[in-house]
Amino acid sequence: MAKEETRNVDTGIIQRGKSYRFTVYMGYDVNHRQIRKTMTYTPPSGVTKRQADKLAKEQYIIFSNYCKGVYNLKENMRFHELVDDYFCVYAPVNLKPITIYNYQKQITYHFMAYFGNKRLKDISTAVISHFFAAHKSVIKGEEKPLSPGSAKRLYGILQSLFKFAVTQGYIRQTPCINVILPRKNPMEEQKKMFLTLEELPYFLKMFEQYSPFNTVILVLLFTGMRSGECLGLQWRDIDFERRKLHIRHTLTDVGGRHFLTSPKSATSVRDLYMNEKLISLLKRHQQEQRKLQCEVGESFLHPEMVFTSSTGNYKDRSTLNTTLKRFLKGTEFEYMTLHKLRHTNATLLLNGGIDLKVISEHLGHAGIRITAETYTAVLDSSRIRTADVMEEIIQKCNFL
Repeated sequence: MAKEETRNVDTGIIQRGKSYRFTVYMGYDVNHRQIRKTMTYTPPSGVTKRQADKLAKEQYIIFSNYCKGVYNLKENMRFHELVDDYFCVYAPVNLKPITIYNYQKQITYHFMAYFGNKRLKDISTAVISHFFAAHKSVIKGEEKPLSPGSAKRLYGILQSLFKFAVTQGYIRQTPCINVILPRKNPMEEQKKMFLTLEELPYFLKMFEQYSPFNTVILVLLFTGMRSGECLGLQWRDIDFERRKLHIRHTLTDVGGRHFLTSPKSATSVRDLYMNEKLISLLKRHQQEQRKLQCEVGESFLHPEMVFTSSTGNYKDRSTLNTTLKRFLKGTEFEYMTLHKLRHTNATLLLNGGIDLKVISEHLGHAGIRITAETYTAVLDSSRIRTADVMEEIIQKCNFL
């Protein structure tokens, strides 16, 4: 067999037969051994020798830049390995226990079957878009496409995973760019998200009799607190003299175990002022709770908490939401949830003319942009109102 001709084409490029061998030198390792990266390139058939050399030089430059610029990449790492690293290195330092718990559940349930054994280099924008287009979740035994809200939350988890991969040098850039997510159905967008001022009296009438449940619902409505913040209130957080509520904790549920953690963000630690009705409600609730403590005795587990179960244990948020749904079933307010009470509070305040920045701080949002994006429709109606107010002023001036 004839020996293949070998020739040096350029620095780091050797031709052997029809193929070119690239060698990129990467310095020395800790043992003073030279580090080399190699690659074989075969030009397309039908090109001249001169064209083949030119193509080989171009490919060598690309290969050299790749080696020198992203030498530490781990693109062959599989998705499940990235997840392990994420929860070992990143999550314990940057995420709350409840967030870690929820992320692990969502990743296991939604992502592992599809992405688990895929290499990072094989997970592209198109692959992620295809996942969101085809993936279904099982709701009450029935497969249903992901809702836009669920898709957005899952996408946020993927973004966090791949951002971590980029910062650690596993991949050059995140594939979570220009991903196509399910869009809201126009009919879905028309679903009611809050009570109007006209509906409010009828809703309030349903909760006018005292009960611990009614009190929680009214506190949520009157303050706009997150449900976890409300259930995390302790009696020492309430200053009746100064009419203040101090938001310092949120009640979280990790695998059925409840405990108090810090609120969602630094801006969520805040003070809220109470109106007279709210003060009256909480004082009545305090009296009733003291009676209950006397009846239960020392087994009343958390006398320091404002809202508890009948045995003094932490009050479960999902149970509270289920109770609300049952209570409203068959009424015109079936659409209401614990979180929509918060939306109602913010909407009523915006329509009442309260400044957007004040409302953002009142809700404990991380920034005014979040408030503005969440309540765009309400703000638009307020802007229309400003035009109407100006019209009224002009008419009073008898300007034609």
